[in-house]
Amino acid sequence: MESEQAIVIEEKQAAPQAALPAAAGPERFINRELSWLHFNRRVLEESVNPGHPVLERVRFLSISANNLDEFFMVRVAGIKAQVREGIPERSPDGLTPAEQLVLINQTVSKLASDQQAIWRELPHVLSAVRIVLV
Repeated sequence: MESEQAIVIEEKQAAPQAALPAAAGPERFINRELSWLHFNRRVLEESVNPGHPVLERVRFLSISANNLDEFFMVRVAGIKAQVREGIPERSPDGLTPAEQLVLINQTVSKLASDQQAIWRELPHVLSAVRIVLV
């Protein structure tokens, strides 16, 4: 019985040590800007949810577009200023300001393209419920 207890105690002590290397690196952090863009993607996805009334779907698209404008005015402007000033400091997730801009541009490119595609489709959805854009 004592040998069984010793094995259990050793297993419990070994588990946290195995997790330490991954928990110590920047991989444990999520990039703040990319996380915000993923949130905005979820807002945009609500604009194509057929469970929402049509005007609510338009509203979600509008919120997504407004969020993206504000994101560029505040967050991207700040990162561009860091690049312009030559600040090489990495974010907690390990990315330099220049690396963040590359990832932001890739993510925003798809997001903006999807926003435009949804906008082009919405007039058809609106006309089905007798709402016409003038």
